[in-house]
Amino acid sequence: MRDESAAGPMATLLNSARARQLDAAARNRLHRVAREAALLYPDNPDLQQCAVDAAIDYLNDNADLDADGAEWHRIRDQEKRLGARVRQLAVMAVADKAVSERRAASAIFIDRMALRRWSGKRPNRRRSGSAKAAR
Repeated sequence: MRDESAAGPMATLLNSARARQLDAAARNRLHRVAREAALLYPDNPDLQQCAVDAAIDYLNDNADLDADGAEWHRIRDQEKRLGARVRQLAVMAVADKAVSERRAASAIFIDRMALRRWSGKRPNRRRSGSAKAAR
């Protein structure tokens, strides 16, 4: 069964004034793009809409690949810097016992084992019930 809440915004976008300005061939192409976006991003209606919106801009000669590419590059660089910052804050906060590993991992949306690796810690080994512990 199709999720109507996700289909609603997509249908609105496909029937928007910008989409209606397109000739029949461009509208057909837009609908193909929408189907492809649904296959490419099946669990993410926001990304589907973004792809269709980009197609509408392109088909209306309003897209600027150079500007969007430069923005994407800037944002990826910013993401790397922010990642380094957040990683360092989490490692130091855990080392100083300002927060628990579990809390720090939750705050930055990562697995606690990744945080332990960042801190140079090894995963906990179970001692009870293991063959080595019985020896």
